[in-house]
Amino acid sequence: MKLVDIVPRVVWKEMSGTLRNPRLRWTRKQVMLVFVVAEDGIVGVGETWSDGGSAEPLVSFLEHDLKPRLVGRDVDLVERFWAEALDIALVSTRRSLTWQLMSAIDVALWDIRGKRARMPVWRLLGGDGRPVRPYASGGLYRDGQDEEAFGIEYGGFVKQGFRAVKIKVGGAPVAVDAARVAALRRHAGPAALLMVDAVSACDVPHAIALARAVAPHGVTWFEQPLVLEDVAGMARVQAEGGIPVCGNENEFTLAAYRRLVEANAVHFVQFDVAISGGLSFGRKIAALAEAFHRPVTLHHSNSIVCMAANLHLAAALPNCHSIEYHVIHQPLFDHAPAGFLELRDGRIAPPEAPGLGIDLSGVLAGPPVQQI
Repeated sequence: MKLVDIVPRVVWKEMSGTLRNPRLRWTRKQVMLVFVVAEDGIVGVGETWSDGGSAEPLVSFLEHDLKPRLVGRDVDLVERFWAEALDIALVSTRRSLTWQLMSAIDVALWDIRGKRARMPVWRLLGGDGRPVRPYASGGLYRDGQDEEAFGIEYGGFVKQGFRAVKIKVGGAPVAVDAARVAALRRHAGPAALLMVDAVSACDVPHAIALARAVAPHGVTWFEQPLVLEDVAGMARVQAEGGIPVCGNENEFTLAAYRRLVEANAVHFVQFDVAISGGLSFGRKIAALAEAFHRPVTLHHSNSIVCMAANLHLAAALPNCHSIEYHVIHQPLFDHAPAGFLELRDGRIAPPEAPGLGIDLSGVLAGPPVQQI
């Protein structure tokens, strides 16, 4: 079955600017979808991360560099596509663009495979359909909100059925962040898992001080405390901070993840299928982590496409601890079928519909750039 077209679509929405993480204030949320069309008319969809800048370079690279090499090829040649694309990227030095777009194409090709086989992707991946644990993610700094109001807001997600909550830290003094975590623990209760994420905003002394300040509140992990390159520093934070480190959501290549686990810089190995290699490399990263007896957790802050891909992959990984369920960034979640993200006993079952189990044909039929 030949691949006959690859079609990008960029969707975005305005945000109020009243919410921020440690690195940026949110005024716009943007994702790039990639639709892959097979000659029998079956369409698969994937997505890549495009926040923090224009999507135009991604669209151009897809149209002029990747698409001409893939159209007319067999849709089942996923590994061959990866090998060729990464080989070219080594010479062109367009490595991040290649990983971003090939990640989207990879997910779309798995979606096509599932639809052709009339099976959900998790079955094709060898999964057993196990429900997966989502954690309610957000915890951004809100203008004018005090610690108690924050604790009430995010503790409320436990009352809604979540058994785990993740919040941002690193964008305020240590005492303020510790007070936010303490308020969340009071309102979430003693049994909920609590995680903190600094979005690479700390240096080593700050990260260690912050970890020690929040550790008494029973924090499951400290996510991405430092810049990606400081693997040795992350190992220090893990060794001295008193909390397992988690990372790194915007990393790619097996070599990068090998460095993290070999240096004992992370306990929870985190990746995002939208940039870290789609479902194909997601399995490889998870296997690498499994060899070092480490759990994996799947990042998500994009659209329903990435969320669906995570549900399928998590259901097929023996060492998957959790997946992220962002309570603020939810582009196209209204396109999910009824019951798709239903919480039962703190978990979500993977869908039984063929492929990823979502229909975004309306987005494909729309303009190249769409406001939602």
